[in-house]
Amino acid sequence: MTILIVIIILLYCIKRPMIGLALLLQINIIRALVEIDYNNLCFYCINESDIILGAITPIIAFVLITIKLDIRNRVKYVFDDFDGFFILSIIILFISSIYATNIVDALGYSLKFLLIGSSFYFISKIIVINTIEYRKAINIFFKSILVLSLLFGTLAGVLYLLNLENANRLTLPGVHPIPFTQLIGLGVLISFMIFITKGTIFNIKSKLIYRLNIVALPYLTLILFATNTRGVMLAVAVAVFLYLLIAKVKVKKRTLYFSGTIMLIALIVVINYIDFEVLFSRILWRGTHKSVDDRFIAYYDTFSIFLTHPFGIGPSGFSNYSILPYPHNLFLENMAHYGVFGLFLDLYLILIGVWMFLIALKNRSKDIMFVFLFSFFIYFFIETMFSFTLWMHKGLYLSIGFFAGYHYRFRNRRSSSVL
Repeated sequence: MTILIVIIILLYCIKRPMIGLALLLQINIIRALVEIDYNNLCFYCINESDIILGAITPIIAFVLITIKLDIRNRVKYVFDDFDGFFILSIIILFISSIYATNIVDALGYSLKFLLIGSSFYFISKIIVINTIEYRKAINIFFKSILVLSLLFGTLAGVLYLLNLENANRLTLPGVHPIPFTQLIGLGVLISFMIFITKGTIFNIKSKLIYRLNIVALPYLTLILFATNTRGVMLAVAVAVFLYLLIAKVKVKKRTLYFSGTIMLIALIVVINYIDFEVLFSRILWRGTHKSVDDRFIAYYDTFSIFLTHPFGIGPSGFSNYSILPYPHNLFLENMAHYGVFGLFLDLYLILIGVWMFLIALKNRSKDIMFVFLFSFFIYFFIETMFSFTLWMHKGLYLSIGFFAGYHYRFRNRRSSSVL
């Protein structure tokens, strides 16, 4: 089964790179399909790392995509200010690994960031720059993500309803709730954009698909609430709000009433057929005090480390100084691991966000895709403030790559394309 999944992903990367990229972004979820025990479902179990699907497959896939582009014509790559963040991050990671508590672990962390973290930025930027119909390619990516969110969200929901064990966070058995929720939240964001633009942003002309999306939006939203992952919910809300604000979207009252009615009916159904107290307990703040307390302790530990180690403790060393393996906040993690260099990385990332905002603001009347791509970035950026660690933020890096590549192509619309 693993070999079959690898073959399918690699074939897509060769034939339809954007679909392949969408699959690679969700590799953590896809690899769980191999290990689900349908006779003994466990929503609290997390699968062990899979080096074949988790590391080797993405690396091979990126190489195949680049080779295909190069066979058609010589691959073009343009360095810009966005690249500076990743180049600087790689340099800082490897230098700080030298004085880390565990050099082997630190170097392993740095290699993960280089090969299967930041590489999502470079490969997404390469694809957009070197594709003739780059807007169409980006549309295919987001449509693929929406389909994946519906498929995996439905599978998780069905397994939950068939399971006798109550789980307070909806996910697929063996999959950590955060990457699962990231997919569902992204599906909600994409579905909302289709709804609010009547499909024009992704060039959806079929009225049937648009109407089906009207059903999909509240459906995915309910699944998102069932995941009980507050950081992603906040990320979706902020991304939607910024899109509406920057794009100056005026929502009709009829639209609000219609969507609100659908959501209310769906909520009533959920409350009647699902253990509401268990499934939505984390949103209601019950049973979450330890999680919150632990994070505040980790935040305090971060500042203590920063004051006593001005150049940081090196990658992957936070667990030696705190009760948590990482601070659950990208900015604080950079401070703890790299000290003053981490502060510089944080500032660089903020400046990237500000620059993207200004670009989206300037070009919103010319191409609304800029506003969506900025919202796409904000979605993952907000999520980094609550979970995961530097090398794992594939979605954030991919969003920057899309924006950088799209910005280059927009500025050079008359330049020759190669794929």
